[in-house]
Amino acid sequence: MVRSLFLLLILLISNEIVCQPNPNYVSLNSLRKHLTIIASDDMEGRETGTKGLQRAASYIQKEFKDIGLTTLNHSKGLNQWYKIPKRLKKVCNVIGCIEGSSKKDEFIVISAHYDHLGIVNGEIYNGADDNGSGTSALISLAEAIMLKKINGNPPQRTIVFIAFSGEEKGLWGSRYFTSHPLIPLEKISCNINMDMIGRVDPDRLLADSLNYIHVVGENRVSSEIKPIINSLNNSKYKMTLDSKYNDENDANRIFYRSDHYNFARKKVPIMFFFDGMLGGDYHETTDDVDKINWNLYYKRVNFIYDLCEIIDNKEEMLKRDIK
Repeated sequence: MVRSLFLLLILLISNEIVCQPNPNYVSLNSLRKHLTIIASDDMEGRETGTKGLQRAASYIQKEFKDIGLTTLNHSKGLNQWYKIPKRLKKVCNVIGCIEGSSKKDEFIVISAHYDHLGIVNGEIYNGADDNGSGTSALISLAEAIMLKKINGNPPQRTIVFIAFSGEEKGLWGSRYFTSHPLIPLEKISCNINMDMIGRVDPDRLLADSLNYIHVVGENRVSSEIKPIINSLNNSKYKMTLDSKYNDENDANRIFYRSDHYNFARKKVPIMFFFDGMLGGDYHETTDDVDKINWNLYYKRVNFIYDLCEIIDNKEEMLKRDIK
């Protein structure tokens, strides 16, 4: 009996060690903290051009500063301002970076839009999944990569983190950035874009419904991206990488509907990750934090963390070899 209890104790301790997240990876607690704030009623739905959006921008900017992100290319601040089309009002993208070491003049851009639909008929559209999930992942990835740098393992290339505004209005923020780039577009190895990565599609009836991610654009500009994604997934994460929405005949035209598109049209290699939520709570007031699948969200974000590291460690930038 004593020996059995001893073995049980060892097993429990071992399981506890295994279940602890790698300290160099993205923290689940960080994702929870940021998403709970970004998708709260205080942000008033984050519609572009409103006080709610500016409140969200101020939060992201503060977090970027606290992490230690620096301005891009010696710009005056973390905000890139632009005018709303046909209006005098200005809104901003929030941009910070972690400077690389041996290849600091080459870049990897990680992005997510932080705007949503605002308040409609007195009801707040909090957009927890769309796209509080991507925005919170953006901040948490910055934290994890900075921690790795502090611990003596900086990225080779400069990692740029961009929270875009105006996506819901027509990809305004990313169009402005790629038309007025703060870095040479030809020096960007790739753009990794995240838009809606925290939920399980209620219309997904496949057996993998709790272990998947949709991937779009991985074969549109560079032939090197898809093998990298597949290799990482096969060796470690073993999710279903669904390419349903990457079909050029996709009626939903997902490739054209988030900020990665403005990079792709400038011939920058891109990869876009999302959960496929085009029904259910999509663009509804019910897209709240309590609907997030935290385990799957956490797994997807750490997959992106590993992917960024692999691309950063490549000797050369990703090829632009697909017309």
